[in-house]
Amino acid sequence: MKTISILIVSAALVASSSAASYFFNNGASSSASGIADVMGHTFSNSTPAGSAFPSGGGISAGPGVVGIGIFSTDNLEGLDSQSLIADFTSLTGLTNAFAAAGAFGSRGTFSSAAINIPIAGTVFENKNMYLFVGNGTTFSNSTEFLVVKSATLYLASDDNIPTPITEILRPTGGTAETTLLLGTNLPNVQTTNTDASITPGWAMVTIPESSSAILGTLGMLTLLRRRRAL
Repeated sequence: MKTISILIVSAALVASSSAASYFFNNGASSSASGIADVMGHTFSNSTPAGSAFPSGGGISAGPGVVGIGIFSTDNLEGLDSQSLIADFTSLTGLTNAFAAAGAFGSRGTFSSAAINIPIAGTVFENKNMYLFVGNGTTFSNSTEFLVVKSATLYLASDDNIPTPITEILRPTGGTAETTLLLGTNLPNVQTTNTDASITPGWAMVTIPESSSAILGTLGMLTLLRRRRAL
């Protein structure tokens, strides 16, 4: 009977300390540090790409895609798009979009959550948190990217903490220091319907496709030309 009781208690302890929750965002309303594409257009999942915002103040970059996880290296500058995507390991296996327009507009803001994810004994343990953003609906169809590294780590001890760990990622300040690994700093990214406030943010950079993909495209073009000549 004593043995059974010990097993039940042990199982309960394991069940209660098996996962952690993480939540990333870049602020709210006019305090948000927005993200834009290389043209300076601000992301919003409620306005089609290329269209003007109803209240003025810029052009929409469309929805974009957001992920949180880890990279194996901080040296991302020389990677092509396929290599960059392959090097990223998502904490959830899922991606999020930029926030929908609300009371304050919310364009250029994002939130990405990982709920009840085990860290202990995984590839994430003791690794820095990374924000990975693309300008497409998925990373695979994106041509522009942004990578921000947080000083906060994924820790096994977080598995015992019921309260989600929140990271507010901003170019200046936030709950932890951040490092821009891929992208550029912007003095202002419009994040509200009125766009009255000036908030710093980030812009993506264009990443070329892999050489194999480019060679494949060139090969197809060569074949088409030959067929036309015949």
